[in-house]
This record gives sequence, C-alpha cells and structure tokens, in this order.
Amino acid sequence: MSVAISSAGGTGAAAIEKAYVNMFKDGFSQAFQQFDTVFAPYFQMERQDSEFAYYDRIGHAEDMTEDNVRYADNPVSEIPHDRRRSQLKDYHLGKYIEPKDMYRILSDPTNEYQVALRASGNRKIDDIVRDNIFGTAYAGKKGEQAVTFVPTSRANISVGEISSGHSNPITTTGKYVLSAGDVEGFDIGDQYRITGTGSATGLTLDKLKAVRYLMLRLDAIAQNEVINVWIGSHQFQDLLGIDEVINSDYSVRKSLAEGSVTTFMGFRFMHNERLNVNSDGSRECIVATPRSLKVCVAKNLEIDTWRDTGKRNIPYIYMKLSMDAVRMWGEITGRLNCYEG
Repeated sequence: MSVAISSAGGTGAAAIEKAYVNMFKDGFSQAFQQFDTVFAPYFQMERQDSEFAYYDRIGHAEDMTEDNVRYADNPVSEIPHDRRRSQLKDYHLGKYIEPKDMYRILSDPTNEYQVALRASGNRKIDDIVRDNIFGTAYAGKKGEQAVTFVPTSRANISVGEISSGHSNPITTTGKYVLSAGDVEGFDIGDQYRITGTGSATGLTLDKLKAVRYLMLRLDAIAQNEVINVWIGSHQFQDLLGIDEVINSDYSVRKSLAEGSVTTFMGFRFMHNERLNVNSDGSRECIVATPRSLKVCVAKNLEIDTWRDTGKRNIPYIYMKLSMDAVRMWGEITGRLNCYEG
C-alpha cells in the first residue's frame, strides 16, 4: 500500500532545506570596554566607616644649628602639622530583567548583566580617582581650607607654593612659574621645551626629563624610584616616535616588537582612555606615586539581586558603591599635558 506525500514543501533539495535546524550557541559576548579599575590599585587604600575621615600630615623640622654655648637652653623645633579630609559619596546603578525577554532567548543573561554593571562600577572608581587627583583637596582642622591644584602655564613648569620644595626651593625663574597661596602639585605645559619655544606638542622626551628632574629636586622620589604615568593611546603613539625610546635597551625593544612601551627612563606607563582633555586640546596625563592619593572606601562594589513586587515581581540587579579620594601630597602628583591635535 503506497502513502501519498504532499509536494507543498517542495521536492529534492528544497525539501531537505525545509528540514534544516537553526542552532543558537549558549552564552553572550561582552562589548569592548574597560572592565577593571586601572587607577585605584596603585594608590593607598583606606577603609572609611564615617561620613568624614581625616588624615594627618607632618611637615619639615627646622635645620640643625651648631651647639657652641655651654649650659644653653634646649633647642625647640616647631614641626608643622596639617590634615586632609575625605567625604564619602554614594553611587548606584540597576537593571531590571524582563521575563518576557527571557522567553525569547536561549541563555540566561543575568550573570553577564552583572559583569557589565561591575565594569561600569570599576570605571566610576577610576573617574573618582581622576577627578580628585587634580581636584580641590580640603585641609585644616575640619577640612575648611581649600587646597587647589596648580594651574597650567603652557610653555612652562608650574609648581604650587605648598609643593615648592625644602632644600632647593622652586622660584619663578627661567622655565618655572611658582603659584602662591594654598596651591600644590606640579604641571608640565603642553608647549614646554627645555630650550626655545614653539607650539603645543604631545608626549616628548623634554617633558619626561622635566618630570624626573623636578621630583628629584623636590626630594619627592629616590634616585632609583619608578614613577607611575597614566597615558592614553595617543601618548603611546608619541612614545613610539621618540628615537631614545626606540633605541633603548633590549627589554624596551622587546616591548616595541609587541607594539607597546611599558617602562622607560624610570617611568612605568599605563593606559587609560578616560583621562581628561583640557580646553587647549591636551590630554591631562597623570604622574603619581602611591602616596599621592588616599582612596577611601566604605562599601566597595556590591551587587544584590531581588524581585521587585511593585513591578510584577520581576528580577532586579542593584549595584552600590560608597567611596571618595583625597590628594595627600602635591610634590609627587603631576599633570603632564600632551597635545593630541
């Protein structure tokens, strides 16, 4: 007995194509983005359990004097004290998971949503560090004294009076500009050259030499100390155009073979595309050592999930962060302006 089969679906190859099965792979691929914090781990981390926290600093003792008097009074040195204030701020972010969407996709995206939220949180941590390292620090007994970061002088090296140095103080001479008042830190202008003048430049050997020479003059670093510098992709390109970098020792040439420079002339270069760009079109690269900044955390990135009864009991992911950052020492905190035109 024969059975008739309908030809409505086609015959031969056409019939086989109707039987093809669509197969969708499990899992998701995250968009390209910065996932981890690249600033905070390189500074001093502190636990803060109050709205305000104060960090005391001790200044210089006076120079010793010759003891050439018998039965003289004891010498007394007035060593200055001051402090810096940290004030916690709260940040949050959330994401609803609509069950209707879950019916239409094969994989559960909840974990990947959490990964994306945490990446956003880590970028926020970096932004807080970036904004505070050149921002206003608050000093005094109760944090009532505003200490600003030194303004730029495009063709010069600017130094705040608080950071002018002790043994060989900076004055407004030659390529130096001293900013008076409650001002600290140092700034290398985008037009700076060791000799001569000219238009704005990117990351140059002259600027790197100026940073290291200045920090040594301020007694802020040891001779063999490595200084952290955060730069953008444009500055990495500048480095690859500096002959002294290209012709340096084997370890640097090995890095160049892989398209990057990690260390040179006592600097450790690290990448971040979220560095600010000023009104002159220059990237504000960060020069710092671990003691430059206190990163104060009350609640690190914390993710909770629950069902929102006010929205038909659908799942909700919530992320919370409570932290602040405060600049501690201007002598080891610099802004390196690199033109990207």
